Amino acid sequence: MKVHSKTSKLYFFICFLFLIAVVVRPAQLIYQQRENFFSPGYNKQYESLKSSYYNSQYVKKKNPYIMPDEVFESFVGGAFIRGVNPILIVHEHPPLGRYIIGFSTLLFDNAATLIIPLSLISVIGIFLISKLVFKKTILAIIPLLIFTNEPLFLSKFKYAPLLEAIQLPFVILCIYFFIKGVSSKKSLYWFIVSSIMLGFVISIRFFILGLAISSSMILFFILRRRIDRKFIMYILSLPFSVLVLILSYTRTIQDGYSFFQVFSIQKYILYYHKSKLISFFSFWDLIFFNRWHTWWGDKKILSDSAWFIIWPISMILTFLFLLFVLRKKMTFSVPEKIIFLWIFVYSLLLSVGNSTTRYFLPLVPFLYILSVSFLIKLFKKTKA
Repeated sequence: MKVHSKTSKLYFFICFLFLIAVVVRPAQLIYQQRENFFSPGYNKQYESLKSSYYNSQYVKKKNPYIMPDEVFESFVGGAFIRGVNPILIVHEHPPLGRYIIGFSTLLFDNAATLIIPLSLISVIGIFLISKLVFKKTILAIIPLLIFTNEPLFLSKFKYAPLLEAIQLPFVILCIYFFIKGVSSKKSLYWFIVSSIMLGFVISIRFFILGLAISSSMILFFILRRRIDRKFIMYILSLPFSVLVLILSYTRTIQDGYSFFQVFSIQKYILYYHKSKLISFFSFWDLIFFNRWHTWWGDKKILSDSAWFIIWPISMILTFLFLLFVLRKKMTFSVPEKIIFLWIFVYSLLLSVGNSTTRYFLPLVPFLYILSVSFLIKLFKKTKA
């Protein structure tokens, strides 16, 4: 009993140290940026932000003020929460992400504060998915430890608020609840919650990411080669995502637009983003070699400070994992199969247009989960 007790205490202590390592750098960065996150005064600054917007590159063609993305998002969030019809200001993304920023200004008189709890939800969500894969807490923390200490994740605290960090927790929870639905007897409940999270995803940024998520989930059922009860329940749950999207345009509908015109707006957003379908397969050059193919000016190839050496390593390990599975030397668990299909579909999506590291947030934590899982299985296999 004493030996078991000592082992349990040691295990708990190691887990505690790992958790400290998970939060210490983000906490340090939040403390350094505390003025940005915790200082009130947004409402007093709003008119100044509004003036800056109307003199910025978003409105003026000649000699505009160059408004940084995070400042633009702060202004737009405040404008939306004050009742401005979203389509009168921006059209490239649905409005829900900006409403969340505006909600932060209502709660805290600060546009960036809500990024902290949303990032915490992302961290918890990644841990929950890792726990489904690894079972053991200490192993589930390892991918999380890598993710919270990488430059891309940390940069979202330096430049807040941005939509990618707002959207991320809903991407993660959508996948987590789908895994729960596939594995649980209460499938419909979990699928509905997953679809609601999907609705948040497509209501915060361009719907193509949500389409990729749902496609990977449908592909999971297709590969099972049978149309079963769970597949039907998942399909039946998907209208909840559309409902969230429509509700995000409530102010627009109040101004006289119909439900069908909300879908016309999505069509416009699609046409807008079609202009970015250049530099095919540049995603692979960026993730493997830190060669960022820009699409403005003389289209230089640059390096990105957010690039992380673990990205190409984890991508290679993930595809090695697939190779072992195809050769029947290993097997995917259900959570691993769903994660791999998400990585596969999203990588295909990123391959068909210009790519930047800001699109990598929904990808890299899942790469870390599969690559760590592969290394653990490989270790056990060689040890046996």
